[in-house]
Amino acid sequence: MKNKFLLILAIVGIFVGCDDNDYDEPNTFSDVGFYSSTAQQDEMLLNIYDYITFVDVSQGEVEHTWSIGEGNFFLDGPIASRDSVFTQIYPGQTIVQDKTIHVQFNKSGNQEVRLRNLFKDSVAFRGNSYDLGDYILPSVKEGDYWVIDTTFVVKVYDTIIADIEVRQFGDVIDHTSLDTVYVEAGDVVQFIDKTTIGEPTGRYWSVRKTLAEGAVASDDDVVASSGNQTADLVFKKLGNFTARITANRSGQNIPADSDTYIIPAPFKVVPSSKPFVLTGTIKELENETIQVPFNGEFASFLNKEAFFKVILDDNGTPTELAIESVTINSTDSTILDIVLAEPIYRPDVLTVTLLEGSGIESTDTRTPVSFADEPVIMHDVNLLNDELFGFEDGGGSWWAKHWSANGTVEFTTEMAYEGDYSIKLGLVPGQKEAAISTPTSGTYQFPEIKNITGEKFVVSWEMYITPDSDTAGKAMGLFRFPSWAQTWVSLANKPKGEWVTVTGEYSASNVTGLYLRILDNNLNTNVTVYYDNFKLQEKEERP
Repeated sequence: MKNKFLLILAIVGIFVGCDDNDYDEPNTFSDVGFYSSTAQQDEMLLNIYDYITFVDVSQGEVEHTWSIGEGNFFLDGPIASRDSVFTQIYPGQTIVQDKTIHVQFNKSGNQEVRLRNLFKDSVAFRGNSYDLGDYILPSVKEGDYWVIDTTFVVKVYDTIIADIEVRQFGDVIDHTSLDTVYVEAGDVVQFIDKTTIGEPTGRYWSVRKTLAEGAVASDDDVVASSGNQTADLVFKKLGNFTARITANRSGQNIPADSDTYIIPAPFKVVPSSKPFVLTGTIKELENETIQVPFNGEFASFLNKEAFFKVILDDNGTPTELAIESVTINSTDSTILDIVLAEPIYRPDVLTVTLLEGSGIESTDTRTPVSFADEPVIMHDVNLLNDELFGFEDGGGSWWAKHWSANGTVEFTTEMAYEGDYSIKLGLVPGQKEAAISTPTSGTYQFPEIKNITGEKFVVSWEMYITPDSDTAGKAMGLFRFPSWAQTWVSLANKPKGEWVTVTGEYSASNVTGLYLRILDNNLNTNVTVYYDNFKLQEKEERP
C-alpha cells in the first residue's frame, strides 16, 4: 500500500524502570511514526540538487528500509541549515536501513522515496496535512507481518535554462551570432520565450543601451521591455542596444529560480526610411491632455503651437480652440501632448490638424507628415465599477435576481454588446415580473455615489430586444435608490434584433442602488431583452 505524505508527528515515549538484578524483558511494544524536514506541506517541491531529511521514529519493527530512485543520493548527516557542501554516502546504493536519511535529488521530475516497515502487531499511523486534515494510515497484513509501505513523492524542479527565438519581419534571425542586427527607428523586433527546462512561470524582456566599458548601468538604460511570452518590442531610439531575457520561476511553495540570457547579437538602430507619420488614435486623457502618437521619437523643439489646430464641432459650426502648449511626452518621446487654453467637456467633438512647415523633426531627422481633422477619442467616465457596468464577473455578486421576480433573469453569454456577459430578462404569458437589482448589504453592497457637481445624473445602457418579442404597449424601468424614482423606457418604439443605446437624465443628490425590471400586470407578455454596459455619469455640458 503506497501513499503520498508529508507530516509532523508527536511522539509518546514509553519507559520501563527496573532493578539492576531484574530480568530485562525485550520491549514488544510496536508503533509507527515518520516525518520529513518539509513539515506539513501537502506537496514536496524542491530545486534540483537540494535535499530533504526523512526520519522513521517507529518502534518494534521487525524490518525497516528506505529506498530511493537511481540518480539520487544519500548524504552524510547531520546537515546544518547553512551547509552548502555535502558528502555522499553509500555510493551506488538505493536501499538503506538507517532510521534517518538525507536524500539529495539530482534528477528532475517526480522522484520517490519509499519507507517500508514490518511489524508483528497491527499498527496505524495518525497524521495531519493541510489538504487531508487528520487522517489514519493503517497497516496491511502480509503473511505473518503487518506492513506500513509509504511512498513520498517529491516534485524536483530542474535548473531553468532560457531558450528564445528572435524574428525580424517574420524571419528568424541568429541571435547567437555576433553579427549586428540593424533595425530602422520605429521598427519592431519580435522576441519569443520558448523556455521549458525548469518550468518557468514568467519572464522579463529588456532592451538596454549598450554601455561603454566601466559605465554604471541604471534603469534609464532600458528603452523597451515586456513580460509577454511573445514580445513585439519597438526600437525607437538611435544607437547601439543589447537585448536580454530573465526567465523565472516563482509561486507559493514553489522553489524559486531564474536564468538571464544576454543575446550576443548587438542591435543597432539606424534612421528610418519610412515616413514619419501619425500612428494609432489621438485621445484625450483624464487631465484633458490630448495625446498625438507618431511612429518615431521627436527631437526637442520649442514654440510650435501655431502649427497645430484643435477644432470643436459646435453644433455643426467649426470653432478653433486656443492651444496653450505642445510638448513631447515626458515618458514616451513618440507622443506629443497638446494642452488647450480652455477646459474640455465630455460631449465635445474635437479634431486635430498638423500644418506643413513646422520644422519639427524626429530624432533620426525625418519631418512629420502633416494631417488634417483627425478625430480625438474623448476621455469617458463611468461612476459604476466594472462589475456593475458590464457583468463580467459572471453575475450573482454585484447584481442578483430580485425577490419579486418570477420571469427569466439570467447572466448569459448568449448575447453581449461588449465582453462576454450580459443580463437577460424575459417574460412569457403567466409571468408578471423579470427584475434584477443590486444588493443593499453585504460584501457586494452598491457603493454610494454622491453628486459632486450638482448637475443631473446621466444614465445609459445598451439594450437588445429579440426579433420575436411582442413589445406592443410594453415598457421597462430602471429604478434608482434611495428615491425609488425610475427612468421609464418604452419598448414599443425600439428596434428589434440590434443593440440600441438608451439614455436618461435625472436629478438626485446620491445613488445607493439600481433596480431593473420588465413588468406586466396583465400576465400576457412574450418578450426577451438583453442588457449590457450600464453607465452613470454626472452631466457635463460646454457653457
